[in-house]
Amino acid sequence: MAKTIEDQTLALAGVVQACLIVRELAYQAQTPQHTFEASIASIFRMDAPDVPSVYDGVLRLGDGLRHLRKQLAGQAGQQDAEIMRYALTLLQLAQQLMQDQAMLQTLGNTIESIKGNEANNAWLSPSRIEALAKLYQQTISTLSPKIMVKGEPTKLNDPAVAQRIRSALLAGIRSAVLWHQCDGRKLSLLFKRKQFINATDKLLRNGLTVV
Repeated sequence: MAKTIEDQTLALAGVVQACLIVRELAYQAQTPQHTFEASIASIFRMDAPDVPSVYDGVLRLGDGLRHLRKQLAGQAGQQDAEIMRYALTLLQLAQQLMQDQAMLQTLGNTIESIKGNEANNAWLSPSRIEALAKLYQQTISTLSPKIMVKGEPTKLNDPAVAQRIRSALLAGIRSAVLWHQCDGRKLSLLFKRKQFINATDKLLRNGLTVV
């Protein structure tokens, strides 16, 4: 797996995009299908040849890249703090996960089983979302710290919305693991902030030629 600043930026944008989806679902019970689909599909691309291929191209991470740039440039609002709180917690949980070989094996085997059950790439089918949500509950949600999702109680108490949120968090974990595999470090976000901003600009500018 490549370890360039662009690869690290894409992986981090994948985390942020998953967290954006979580917030939208928690408050509105809906999220753009194309972004949700890109995040969920990334869970199943474990053997992708490079980082862009995990997301089927840079443009699939447009929302995540734009929001990441806003955060890095200090242009995020108060509500955006929730997204970064989720993202930083996912990075921490992914680091724990990478040290738990048994859980990694469980995740890998189950993801392959879910993928095999629906080979037609119906990424957002109810049965697939339900299976991913259950997998998240059985694995990642047993780790600490817990991710406490804020939102509208009526939305959060809807079983279908809760399943979509958990599946999005699992997609966030997939990107967080990828970030660590690309040698991503949280301190780099402080000391290499300008490099990450430049990378987001480059990826967004050149993304039209990738997809």
